[in-house]
Amino acid sequence: MENVKLSVRELVEYIYTGGDLNTKGMRPERALEGIKAHKLLQSQMGEEYKKEFFLKHEFEYKNILFTIEGRADGIIVDNNTVTIDEIKSTYKNLEDINDNYNLSHSAQAKCYAYIYGLQNNLYNINMQLRYYNLDTKKTKCLSYSYKQKELEMFFFELIDKYLSWAETIINLNINKRKTVDELKFPFENYRKGQREFSIAVFKTIKEGKKLFAQAPTGVGKTISVLFPAIKAMSIKQNSKIFYLTAKSSTKNIAFNTMKIMIDKGLNLRTIIITAKEKICFMEDCNCDPDYCPYAKGYYDKINEILKESVKNNCLFDREYIEKISRENEVCPFEFSLDLSYMSDVVICDYNYYFDPRVSLQREDFLKNNNDILLIDEAHNLEDRARNMYSPELLKEDFLQVSKLMKDINKKVYKELKNVNKKFIDIKKSMNEKTSIIEEEPKEFIKSLRKFVTEGELYINDLKSEVIPDELVDLYFKSNFFVKISEIFDDNFCYYANFNGGNTIIRIFLIDPSKVLKESEKNAFSSILFSATLTPLKYFKYLLGGEDSDYCLKIKSPFDEDKLKIMIAADLSMKYSVRDTNIEKVCAYIHSAVFDNNGNYMVFFPSYNFLDKVYSVYEQIYPNDNIIIHNQSINEEEQNKIVNKFHQMNNVVLFTVVGGVFSEGIDLPLEKLVGAVIIGTGIPQLSFERDIIKDYFNEKFNMGYEFAYKYPGFNKILQSAGRVIRTEKDIGITLLIDSRLCQHSYVKLLPQHWNNFKKVYGVDEFRNENNLFWKEKRLN
Repeated sequence: MENVKLSVRELVEYIYTGGDLNTKGMRPERALEGIKAHKLLQSQMGEEYKKEFFLKHEFEYKNILFTIEGRADGIIVDNNTVTIDEIKSTYKNLEDINDNYNLSHSAQAKCYAYIYGLQNNLYNINMQLRYYNLDTKKTKCLSYSYKQKELEMFFFELIDKYLSWAETIINLNINKRKTVDELKFPFENYRKGQREFSIAVFKTIKEGKKLFAQAPTGVGKTISVLFPAIKAMSIKQNSKIFYLTAKSSTKNIAFNTMKIMIDKGLNLRTIIITAKEKICFMEDCNCDPDYCPYAKGYYDKINEILKESVKNNCLFDREYIEKISRENEVCPFEFSLDLSYMSDVVICDYNYYFDPRVSLQREDFLKNNNDILLIDEAHNLEDRARNMYSPELLKEDFLQVSKLMKDINKKVYKELKNVNKKFIDIKKSMNEKTSIIEEEPKEFIKSLRKFVTEGELYINDLKSEVIPDELVDLYFKSNFFVKISEIFDDNFCYYANFNGGNTIIRIFLIDPSKVLKESEKNAFSSILFSATLTPLKYFKYLLGGEDSDYCLKIKSPFDEDKLKIMIAADLSMKYSVRDTNIEKVCAYIHSAVFDNNGNYMVFFPSYNFLDKVYSVYEQIYPNDNIIIHNQSINEEEQNKIVNKFHQMNNVVLFTVVGGVFSEGIDLPLEKLVGAVIIGTGIPQLSFERDIIKDYFNEKFNMGYEFAYKYPGFNKILQSAGRVIRTEKDIGITLLIDSRLCQHSYVKLLPQHWNNFKKVYGVDEFRNENNLFWKEKRLN
């Protein structure tokens, strides 16, 4: 007999869903305020009050085994009288709330009442709905009394209405399990290292553990993690795979890999989530139903659209989501999120799992502890996590908005001025222009809380017909700053920056290991993989690993002789001397990219140095046709450049390490035959990098390595990884920086670089380069 498991809330919302998308209801702060309201009202009920009472009911109905569960906000037992207490927070005027205000609220409470009454053999049971207004702090209570028989009839009326959807889910799950069991590896043979990788992934998921895997280009990482993860889905019921990545290109690779398996008979619903700003049909991403027709009546339409989508399709990419959304006039972004609930494989950006701002928007989106995380290009997650948890506020924003609000709302104006004053107090207490705030700025945080409170009241006041966008933006930033201050610990610091005419206060996450570890605990198993997790111990620590987690290094499947690695040992690219070597750098570049025809990329340590070199280069070699990667490039311009590599020969691109062309770009065979990489890739010296350095000096005596050397070398490896993409590829990589010959760098080189050659001067390089290409062409 097939089982359907769902919460009381899911049941009633499926039946009673309706109405418009509403910006207020979607805000993460709205959910947090609701939690506070629940705690407040529960705390007023005394010690006998049974709060957050878990209820579960299993029963067979029409050949389906249903499991319905949920938590009643409270149970009140007074002598022989039992009352189910259901609490709802609202901004609605309490006078407008009556018995018909929201049928899903009363239905939820009636389901709890039915289950509790059934399990305790009650004949009668009471129920109350308590509405708490978040503005006025007042409460309205609606009370009811039911016979158990009435509740039973109501409950099964809901089940009957849900039955068609339950049967759909069952049929999909039966088909899913069958096709997962029958799924074979979709290619004729495993590549070298691929089977080993796949077995390690399956074993890790089976044990509910975590794996850190370094798998070089050519192993076929995407299928090596997706295939075993799919085969492991049966280990935990209701598993969902999250394929998390930082690049659009890798999302598409994952989606196309799923398509290959689905075309061979696999029945797993797979979705790519596209950022709201990219997929929104409107000029402004404003979910006000008075502005956006795709928000109007969204919940009236969505159930049938979802049902038809999951019954008839497996692949939900951007094209599909936009097509269905336009046809049915629903919000494409919200549609994609709703589809993700029904999907088995969700391909999305890191932030949907790790960013506290995004995950709060749908608090139940990522709470299934059966989930499997596949974290692609995991070397990017360290800095992404730092950015997610490092909010900053500008004094000038508060001053500007205070002027705006002076004649609109005196209370908000007062709190904005007060925050501005706290900025000034902190600035007066600091000696340096940029420095760490040694003690927690409690008064500053306190003033922010007051502003957030008044801002919330004003923004949600129904009388405020026009709310300045600047105020809303500052409210969200301030609220998030306060939320991060509440989890502040030794892994963070506060600092103030008075440079550039602005006064900035920032919470900076120095060590992301703890917050990532906590996020990863929400899942059943996590696989973190990249071609460049070097050194592995460094990434294992920073990405939330523990001693018991598995590590794996896969050897490159390619013939080492097909990639010629050369290091220019005669030139230092230290910042203090690099400008004196520009002409020699130009000579190396010219020899590398024009002595042997083909497409090349030249990677510079910064845009500034790129411009300096190019200004000299075009004077010495005026006939060379060079494409310059502009710092402000957009996605369309980026695609045009990539297309040139696909369509033309002798394309040379000047770009930067760590930029959009240094990873996630696949240019096999003659589409890219070489790379020139200048420098060691170390990040630019900065205040934040020095904070990281000091922190890890104290913690591990490895500050420079954690802050500069390891992140920089990873960028070098990523850039070099563009050259060899298939077993038929042949190419060269020239590294220009004598520091890379030092032992501390040589020991970081991947195993398949062991045959690297030091060259001393352009003539020696030219000889080595020409000899390599001559041999390869003869073969």
